[in-house]
Amino acid sequence: MTQTTHSTGDRSPSGLFRMSAWEGEFERANAQLPRWYWNRDQRRRHYARWVEAEAETLAMRLSGLLRSDTPAETAGAARVLVESLSRDIDWARRLEDSESEDGKFAHAA
Repeated sequence: MTQTTHSTGDRSPSGLFRMSAWEGEFERANAQLPRWYWNRDQRRRHYARWVEAEAETLAMRLSGLLRSDTPAETAGAARVLVESLSRDIDWARRLEDSESEDGKFAHAA
């Protein structure tokens, strides 16, 4: 198991998606870790893609369950969660973009 230092970029705004959870899941699923995994920037970029994909999937599935006859208390809570997931999606995209920009500058130096 790897040891990583955690900063504000290691957890999505909702707190649902943590880098440590992704790392644990990734390490369990892969008997041999790819080379990119040991590069902090590349690992964070893959983590951001995972957050984006998971949050999009959950938001779409939850939105698809809402109907006009869904009880108001349930629909309200579901909409709040969908909004939270949308913030996670935006955050992940910004994280990936910032990591990509950092990589461009590093290669240019």
